[in-house]
Amino acid sequence: MSKKNDKVNASRRNFLMGAVRRIRKDDEKSCGPIAASSGTISLIREANDAYAAEDWDEAIRLYREYLKKEKDLDVRLRLGETMYKAGRYIPARTEFRTVLRGRPKELRAMILLGLTYARAEDLEKAAEAWREYFDPHNIPMQRELNLQIGLIDDGMAESPESVARAVEAQLDCL
Repeated sequence: MSKKNDKVNASRRNFLMGAVRRIRKDDEKSCGPIAASSGTISLIREANDAYAAEDWDEAIRLYREYLKKEKDLDVRLRLGETMYKAGRYIPARTEFRTVLRGRPKELRAMILLGLTYARAEDLEKAAEAWREYFDPHNIPMQRELNLQIGLIDDGMAESPESVARAVEAQLDCL
C-alpha cells in the first residue's frame, strides 16, 4: 500500500471517528486521541489510561511506541501535552512544532508551544507563539492570551511562572 493510500485511510478513519463521536455525543473535552488501526487500538487505550492516571513516563513511552506505527497528529499533540505535564518542555516544544507544521492553525498546539517558552522563561517567544492564536469561540482564552501578550510587550509581566499559570488556568483539559 502506498503512503498516499495510508494517508487517505487515516483521514477517512479520523472523519468517521468524528462522526461516531458526534452521534454518541461524546464529550469533546476528553481530549484523547481515539482513532487507531486494529493493530494499535489497544496501545492507544493503554497510553490514554496512563495519561488519565497521570503516569506521564508510561504515557510518553506508549505514545511514542504508537507513533512508530501510526502517523497521527492528534496523538503527537497528546504526546507533547504529556511531556509538558512531565516538565519536559524542550521535547514537548518539538512535538508542538511538528503538529503546527502539519496543521498550522492547531490552536491547542499554539497555546502549549507558547507555554513551553514561558516555562523556559522566554516570554518574548511565548508571546510570539500566542500571536498566531485566534479563536472567537473561546473568548476567555483569547482575552487571557491578549492580556499576557500585552503585559509581555510592555515589560509588565510579573514572572514567567505567573504568565504560564494564568494561561494554563484557561485550558480546559490541561
